[in-house]
Amino acid sequence: MSGVGGSGVLYCAALLTLFVVYGDDALFDDDGGGVTTGELSERVALHIGGTFPMESDGGGWAGGQACLPAVQMALEDVNKRPDILDGYELVLHYYDSKCQPGLAAKYMYELLYKPPVKLMLLAGCSPVTTTVAEAVPVWNMIVLSYGASSPALSNRDRFPTLFRTHPSANLQNPTRVRLFQKFNWKKITILQSVEEVFTSNAKDLEIQCREKGIKVNRQSFYGNPADAVKTMIRQDARIIVGLYYENEARKVLCEAYKNKLYGRKYVWFLIGWFSDTWYIPPKEEHLNCTAQQMAEAAQFHFTTESIMLSRENKVTISGMTGVEFRDRLENQLNTDPADTAGFPEAPLAYDAVWAMALAFNCTMAKLTVDRMKLEDFDYHNDFMYKQLFNCMKDTRFPGVSGEVMFSDLGDRIARTQIEQMQGGKYIMMGTYDSGEQKLDWRNKEMFAGGRGPPPDSTITRDWLLTVSIELYYAVVVFAVIGAIGAMVSFIFNSKYSYRGFIEQSQPQCNNVMAAGCILCFISLLLMGLPAEGIVVPKDSFTLLCHSRIGILMIGFTFAYGSMFAKVWIVHRMGATENQELATAQRAKEEEEGINLPWEGIRALIATMVGRPALEAAARLRKVSSNAYGSLIGRRSYLLNQPVPPWKFYMVIIFFFIIDIVIIAAWILFDPLERKERRFPLQEPPAGTEDDVMLSPILELCQSEHQEVWIGLIMGYKCLLLVFGLFLAYESRNLKLRYVNDSRFVSLAIYNVAILSLVTGPVVTLLIRSEANANFAFVSVTVLLCAYISLGLVFAPKMAYIYRVPHSKDEQGGGLSRSKLTRAEQNRFQQLLVENDELKKQIEIKETKITECRTLLERRLAEISSRNGSTSMVSHIAPSVSDDAQSSSPPTTLTTTAHIEQHPKASEMPVIEYSSGYKSLTHTDIKNTPPNTPDDVLL
Repeated sequence: MSGVGGSGVLYCAALLTLFVVYGDDALFDDDGGGVTTGELSERVALHIGGTFPMESDGGGWAGGQACLPAVQMALEDVNKRPDILDGYELVLHYYDSKCQPGLAAKYMYELLYKPPVKLMLLAGCSPVTTTVAEAVPVWNMIVLSYGASSPALSNRDRFPTLFRTHPSANLQNPTRVRLFQKFNWKKITILQSVEEVFTSNAKDLEIQCREKGIKVNRQSFYGNPADAVKTMIRQDARIIVGLYYENEARKVLCEAYKNKLYGRKYVWFLIGWFSDTWYIPPKEEHLNCTAQQMAEAAQFHFTTESIMLSRENKVTISGMTGVEFRDRLENQLNTDPADTAGFPEAPLAYDAVWAMALAFNCTMAKLTVDRMKLEDFDYHNDFMYKQLFNCMKDTRFPGVSGEVMFSDLGDRIARTQIEQMQGGKYIMMGTYDSGEQKLDWRNKEMFAGGRGPPPDSTITRDWLLTVSIELYYAVVVFAVIGAIGAMVSFIFNSKYSYRGFIEQSQPQCNNVMAAGCILCFISLLLMGLPAEGIVVPKDSFTLLCHSRIGILMIGFTFAYGSMFAKVWIVHRMGATENQELATAQRAKEEEEGINLPWEGIRALIATMVGRPALEAAARLRKVSSNAYGSLIGRRSYLLNQPVPPWKFYMVIIFFFIIDIVIIAAWILFDPLERKERRFPLQEPPAGTEDDVMLSPILELCQSEHQEVWIGLIMGYKCLLLVFGLFLAYESRNLKLRYVNDSRFVSLAIYNVAILSLVTGPVVTLLIRSEANANFAFVSVTVLLCAYISLGLVFAPKMAYIYRVPHSKDEQGGGLSRSKLTRAEQNRFQQLLVENDELKKQIEIKETKITECRTLLERRLAEISSRNGSTSMVSHIAPSVSDDAQSSSPPTTLTTTAHIEQHPKASEMPVIEYSSGYKSLTHTDIKNTPPNTPDDVLL
């Protein structure tokens, strides 16, 4: 510190010259500095230094534009007070730091090394204060900051001699957190510049938010905030806290406007020490946004700032109220206060001078005891430094910025005010006392859109994918109508069961089908749950899952199983009859094929063996031919025998047992449970006002091995459907008297099988996640199957009962000829014509056979007379007339004779004769009643 005295003499001489030339006005040196004094007097000067950011090169704070006039006002007021620093006056030496730490360091050394000795330094702008306050403890200097809010300055180890009338920026964080809680915001985003003041403030805010359960995202930028703004959009930022200087705030606001990051969905929190018209871009900044666009984007943002101007009517230590000070300062400025940087912080600068004067006054009183004076201070005087430090620490007075006092860390203790921009003006919303944690809110807040506060992020609402209530009610109506129809059919079937037409249609089996349809309709009511507005409790969801599957399976088994049982029985009976008929046909063809080669020698055998051989051959021929003829006659007899109902019940019970086993095993080993399946977020319906995204949730009945159970059920049911379709097709032309509705049952099976085979895979594989489509497909399938099946089975019966009275029921209850199809009726007429023709041919052949018989008897008699053998003649049939004997045999007759010698000599051989149309034995002819119809013989 040597050399200070010599240079100080030269500096004092120069200063005296300046005083003579310029009087008591502010004197500026070549570096842009100046000196401010009070009125010239014989009082001793106490020199203080200061830096004021008059410009904002590089994006800093130009608060010196308003704070320097406020400091000059304070020096004037202090120097006029005789009760403060009696015999002394304060003289200020200052420079324009431009809020640049490097430039401020240069001026700090000039202030320290250029005489006179400075007792204390004033500093504004956090970067400058950081540099100065970190260096001056070497010179036992106290730094009093009027415009530094950096939380990093609240560090006594790093800044041991720093005091500030500007509250720490961290003092605003409890206020912000309280507002977040008030508006129920649980997620915020911090957008900050990279300066230390904002980094430390953002870190403290993040810590306090996390302690309250508020999620915080942080984005920082240097120079251009475009990328940071776009990142916030991707993060769905809604509540944004901006920590940056005024000129950077304009850049951010312009980017926010370009990216639509303002309006109803967004709320911005900015620093309160910006000027009132900070958002209007100056021409030199060349922002790509107009003033109108900036004003639109800045609407409804909040600011938080420590109270810098007392609005109470109490007189402060200076003799003015806060409002009087503001009016006085406005008269001192040559610019509009709203456009003057540092105007909100001017009361802090004014009170900083008063705090300095009061600390000097306190120190002066303490130094009197030790016979020391303030002007004796130098940079090595530790004792005076400690006295001055303690006095500054204990300073407390009512200032124009409110109650001025300092914490142990040198921070100003003050309340925080909250303002909101409404219509281009800042409106006071309330204050918050962080010490007492008390919020004084005035309920004047407004938000874009005229509604309450927006959500802190896109509201994600669970959207339960249920069946629409309109679709559910529509299905319920059709299901109820179908159930009523099934019950009417059941009652009708029971009431008219005594009618032959009903009795022969297996009414018990039809009743089971009606009951199955009712169960299917009931399953639809359960399958549509939960529907829109109809909630199923979670603890009952498992019961619902098993109920609707079990009821549908059993209903399908009863409804389809009863129809399957009918076509199964009809097919089995038709197959048995056809097998017997085919066996007889093959036997007849084989026999005819074997006998054909012998037709040529039949006459020769007959002439050799005589009439007994002819009779034996005729008897054998009748046995073979009549066997096939008897089966033809039995065809209608076999298909018209009564069928016991238990045969149908056995088929249905078999399928029912399979269903019960599958359901029971599923419930016991792998029960269904409620599972949620979530889908990507979806936009809300058009016209929704809230900022909402829907998270679709589908409630599913799920088990661990559900695919196995579904595959088992689907495989079993599909196999049953395909097999029933095959049986219905195979038995389409069979008609049983006691299953007289088999044709309609086959049509119903076609309908059920085709619809189910098409719908089943679609519902299971393609649209399972679509609640409405899934339910619609299943419902339409079940309804169509049930409706068509009931109509095909019961509608013809109802029409018959309505049309045909009981007295005109056909005997035996068989189907009338009118029930035959047109093709069957044509075939029946053709068979009648063929039968008449065959009867006529038989009569002609019978006549020729009689003639041939007479001729054979005569020739046999001649042969016998020649050989002397008459033993066989007595066994020939009755003699014929002489006219018949004299007639010649017809050339078209071919005969065969076969003689079978029995073991006993006393028994005569059996003779059979046959023609191409008729085979008769002698015994059969004699034993045939005289009035036997021809069709029986046929």
